[in-house]
Amino acid sequence: MRLTVTGIEQTEADLAAAITETSDRLAASLLGELRAATPVETGRAREGWRRDATGIRNEVPYVGRLNAGSSRQAPAGFVEAAIDRALERE
Repeated sequence: MRLTVTGIEQTEADLAAAITETSDRLAASLLGELRAATPVETGRAREGWRRDATGIRNEVPYVGRLNAGSSRQAPAGFVEAAIDRALERE
């Protein structure tokens, strides 16, 4: 990312655009990591990952139990591990 200071208004606009771009890239990476890490029996939990104006969420009722280790397909804490991987990429 490169910013050139040309004036306060332009610098603010460039900075806002850079923040948005970085945020969008990180969210896309995180969504991919979460979907890949979520164990699959029916696919409902994996497909439950969504991004909206408030962030990334999964409203499938049992996703918390999966993250606590209820599935043999994924270790406990797979959500946190996915977040760590996404942040390492950035």
